[in-house]
Order: sequence, then structure tokens, then C-alpha cells
Amino acid sequence: YEFKIRYSHENLYVNISSRHLEQILIILLDNAVKYSKKEEKEVVIDCSLINEKVSLKVMDKGIGIPEEDIPYILNRFYRVDKARSRKQGGLGLGLAIAKRWIEKYHGTINIESKEGEGTNVTILLPLFNNSL
Repeated sequence: YEFKIRYSHENLYVNISSRHLEQILIILLDNAVKYSKKEEKEVVIDCSLINEKVSLKVMDKGIGIPEEDIPYILNRFYRVDKARSRKQGGLGLGLAIAKRWIEKYHGTINIESKEGEGTNVTILLPLFNNSL
């Protein structure tokens, strides 16, 4: 897989545990790779500043999520393909855990997806202002 990282600012700081941020990124990147189409091997990570919030977006051109599943995808134990075994698809906890940690640090997570075209996951975290 090819990971492309884009950023619009050199130094953006957020007040979040490095361990939690690392785990959030692992969850998002793992999902992006796992649900990518075989012929599409690119995942883009975009980091930018939007209205005093750090936006971290993970984008893939994978299989996408059916529209009717998007409202539930962040719920614990929710899996789009109920027929998948745990060996293939996990327990449906990754995104729920990521959401919990993001909200712990006063952030938000949003998922946009189109079946057959891919998924964009956007995290917004408050910009850390160390001038206090």
C-alpha cells in the first residue's frame, strides 16, 4: 500500500495522549487498508487547520460503506457485513474505541462514504494553544 501524507501547516499541536492518537491512527489505517479494493492501493492522510481545530482525515478508495449503515458504524459491536467471521472482520469495536478517545479529548469524528467509491474519516481536535 502507498500512504500519502498531506499537511497544510508545519506544526499543529493537539492535547491528546500520544498512545491514544497512535491507536486511533492504527484503527483508521487498518480499516482503510482492510476495506480497500484490491486494485486501489492508496490511502491518503490529510492534516490541516480548520476553524481553530486540527483536522485529521484518512481517505481511501475502497469498497465504501452502505448509506444505511453509516449512522451505526461508530457503535460498539456494529459490523456492516454481519456474515463475516471474527477472523475476517474483528469484533466491531475499533471505531467505537476511537470515537470514545476522540470525544475524551473534546474532538469529533465524522464518516463520509459512498459504496463502491471509498470512505473519508475526519477527526477534529481542538488546537492546543501553549501560549497560556
